[in-house]
Amino acid sequence: MSQNATSSCPFSVCDGSGMIIDQEKNSVAFCKCRDAKIVDKKLEFANIPKEFYELTIKSFDTEVYSTEENKSKATLAKRAAANFVNNYETMAELGKGIYFYSYVKGSGKTRLAASLGNALVKVKMARVKFITTVDLLKAIQNTYNKESEITETELLYAIKTVDVLILDDIGVETPKTWVTEIFYNIINGRMVGKKITIFTSNVPIEELAHDERIKNRIEKMAVPIYLPDESIRSSIAKQENEDLQEILFK
Repeated sequence: MSQNATSSCPFSVCDGSGMIIDQEKNSVAFCKCRDAKIVDKKLEFANIPKEFYELTIKSFDTEVYSTEENKSKATLAKRAAANFVNNYETMAELGKGIYFYSYVKGSGKTRLAASLGNALVKVKMARVKFITTVDLLKAIQNTYNKESEITETELLYAIKTVDVLILDDIGVETPKTWVTEIFYNIINGRMVGKKITIFTSNVPIEELAHDERIKNRIEKMAVPIYLPDESIRSSIAKQENEDLQEILFK
């Protein structure tokens, strides 16, 4: 006799353990809720900001850009993100990522990178980690406190070895000597280990303020993809507010 299904299984198939036990046949099988729970844990680990948590590549709206030229550029970037997921195994073997850049803040770089990260977790079950460069440097500084539960070496190892690292806003940090050495350590480690890194930046690789060692490695590690120099953040916020007004004032 099979075990009873309970409400703790979202599919009402198993008892919530992720295992289907058939006592009559003396067999055990995985329930589909097991994979769902693994994805949830991976998404939690990924630390993708809540505002981007449910975003998909498909939902990346290229129509919010104001000109046909910008819509076309955004569509190419969206297509590249989708093709990256479809060819993930090849990209992982090569250790190649993407460098999303645009001179304008709010142009959709982080939104598309986060959507790509979500897809890699849900479709490819990849271990993804999202962090801004500012938060990364703060996390490293925090390891210097006596109360820290993790050492700098342990944190750097985790950052260097995760399957996919989304490094958001590279270029905003001040390239002091210790910052440069930290970045070189991480980027060189990921390049040598052929780990995928997704970058977002407000400047192309060659205009980063970092030294040539770092820029040369990023060029080797990531395909540059340009998004339109147009802020769509306010356009999206306006649309969201209009949708909410229909709820509030109906």
